Amino acid sequence: MTYKFHNHKKPLVLSSIVLALLFITANIGAQTQPELERAEIKAGRIWLGVTANGDKGSFDYRAGFFPNDYDILGVRGQQLDAWAGAGFDMATTMWTRPDSIIDYTEDPVIYVDTVAVYGPVNKFQPTGKVVVPMTNYVRYRYTPQVLDFDPIELESYGVVDPDKFGDYTCDQLLEVTSQNVLGVQIHRKILAWSQNYNDDYVIVDVVFTNVSDSTLKNFYISVRSNGENTIRSNGAAPSPAGGERFSTAITWQHYYGGRVGDSLRVFYEYSANDPVVPFDNMGAPSMTKRKLFNPNFIWYAILHASEQPFTDPANDRDDFLQPKVTYFGKDNIIPYNSANDEFGSKNFWAIRGGFSEYYPMSGNTWPETFHGANTDELGDPNYSAHLGVTNQGNNSKMWSSFGPYTFEPGQSLHIVYASGYTGLSIEKAKEIGEKWVDGTLDDPPGIPNARTGFFPENFAFPSEATDIDLQKDRWVSTGVDSVMKSVSRAKWNFEHDYKIPQAPPPPSEVNITGLGTGVEIRWKDADAEALPNFAGYRIMQRISNTDTVFYEQTFATGPDLAGLDRDDQTGELLYVHKNVLIGAQYYFYIQAMAQIDSNDPNADPGTRGKMLYSSRLSQPNIDWIKPPSFSQDDLSKIRVVPNPYNINDELLVRAFGFTDRRSIQFMNLPQTVTIKIFTETGDLVQTIEHDSPVSDGSADWDMLTRNQHVISSGVYIVVFEKPSGEMSFQKFLVVR
Repeated sequence: MTYKFHNHKKPLVLSSIVLALLFITANIGAQTQPELERAEIKAGRIWLGVTANGDKGSFDYRAGFFPNDYDILGVRGQQLDAWAGAGFDMATTMWTRPDSIIDYTEDPVIYVDTVAVYGPVNKFQPTGKVVVPMTNYVRYRYTPQVLDFDPIELESYGVVDPDKFGDYTCDQLLEVTSQNVLGVQIHRKILAWSQNYNDDYVIVDVVFTNVSDSTLKNFYISVRSNGENTIRSNGAAPSPAGGERFSTAITWQHYYGGRVGDSLRVFYEYSANDPVVPFDNMGAPSMTKRKLFNPNFIWYAILHASEQPFTDPANDRDDFLQPKVTYFGKDNIIPYNSANDEFGSKNFWAIRGGFSEYYPMSGNTWPETFHGANTDELGDPNYSAHLGVTNQGNNSKMWSSFGPYTFEPGQSLHIVYASGYTGLSIEKAKEIGEKWVDGTLDDPPGIPNARTGFFPENFAFPSEATDIDLQKDRWVSTGVDSVMKSVSRAKWNFEHDYKIPQAPPPPSEVNITGLGTGVEIRWKDADAEALPNFAGYRIMQRISNTDTVFYEQTFATGPDLAGLDRDDQTGELLYVHKNVLIGAQYYFYIQAMAQIDSNDPNADPGTRGKMLYSSRLSQPNIDWIKPPSFSQDDLSKIRVVPNPYNINDELLVRAFGFTDRRSIQFMNLPQTVTIKIFTETGDLVQTIEHDSPVSDGSADWDMLTRNQHVISSGVYIVVFEKPSGEMSFQKFLVVR
């Protein structure tokens, strides 16, 4: 259905003859430089792409630093999802078009059954424009690092200026204001924390202000979100086998907050069983990798929604019954009961609660609200049994609708929500996967329902699920409890004006060097040491960058810095790490520690007295250290490892971190020696000149010939020659 309106200023009113219904989406068409601005939120475990105009984008975080150990969720922004405040739909039944919308070659066409479309020529940007350009501040820069004399400095993902945060304790703060054709200004404030108890969500704080001359009647604000277009850092190294790959669109979806007695307002979705596979794959279990690849929950939670429009922020009150409308589904799949819709618009019918009333949530829902049926409460093991969902190209959204409001000129509305990613740790997902494969898995402790765990009482497990599968699925269900705890922390954060305890500053510089005497780790962090609650440092290490090898604490010290040496002139701290595997690929990072006061009024009760760590993300592990062996002059003590070399030996990955699985090491070398590798028939394969300034007694060979070809299986002869002419040789075997 379409309506045409003339170019003179004309009010659009609801009557029995003419109805003008306008949908405005904050996905603003970029035409000037402020609208083209883009930024990234990367302070915690939720990485978001932000467009200044609130439009969709295309962001990819996999190049360079995307640490799988931190279990990051990267949101690509290709859908108008609520993650970073994109895609606010606004609807009203009364609107006056501004005089400035006059530059058309012919009358504009407004489609009222989809998002607003204008044409053919429009220079006003009716779907919005940026009126206050985007600012993006981060508290700390990446820590400059020097690894084996190689400096590493990365460009910050925002303007480093801690003075811009005021009393806020977040580590990234982004703000931008746009305005749409309704005359509604949208001020977005996005906050993210690196603090380890609050790093699994961002908070989107939005104020809508009517700056037009029109009273917007029956005014609704609608948002939606899901996790389909996301990238998971965990699960890439190693990736699941072909038959074990999972789809981010195959999910159960649930809204907690619609029933009388619910204490929070939170949407969440989690891995559902794929009905087309002949086994239970909830949580994306992998037999080959022995882990769960998708045990975590995507969620967004309403922290505040205005009861009524206001002019003075002091009069803004939260209405727990907002959003008044919630539902699930894909907009082109949701059934439309047009016979009961006086407006003739499927979207507006759903936003007003038509679909939710047609397909309602069970139980005692709040009065004067419209909440749609949860997909995991249908009593059916197939997630696509829901009326708004399909099992192909699902992309089912979790929809919230706030309103209706009578929105007068000069008034504002305030909506705050948190977007998060929470559930089992990658270590726990690995442990559960191993026990699931071995048949030794037990039920999680403390589950409220012996059959369904934290899932709804009528939850239907996959019909293919075995007893051990059901235990695995109940472990996945504990993510519900994790979500509720995270949402409670986010709510506490908002209610305490974003002043929760702040993570300590990361080191201002780090220098790590592999020497013949051990790995020397040097750093400075004067700002952390000046804190009244400074509690010391810890050094974290792991071998290899695979998902199944985890960082472990290799050293820790209290505020007295016992076990460390300090340079009195530079203030630099030194720790010498000697208990290492020679030649292994080591990754390190250093964290300052600070203890939350047990009586801190801004700390939620569950974190008081606990330890905070400086940001994991401040020290990107984009390269490794290979601890060298001692050099010595006796050629008879040289060793070739591994010998034989077997490409299928998992020890190469697990113990030494050879993720490329292509490395021969020569150990116990003289400080200076020439290494020549020959085939068994005497053909020269490669020459390596070893001359170590750090007395390194080891050298690596990537098993490539002089022509950059990978060597074949067989016996090889290696000749070692000192500058004096002294020589020796050894044989080694390669099995590929």
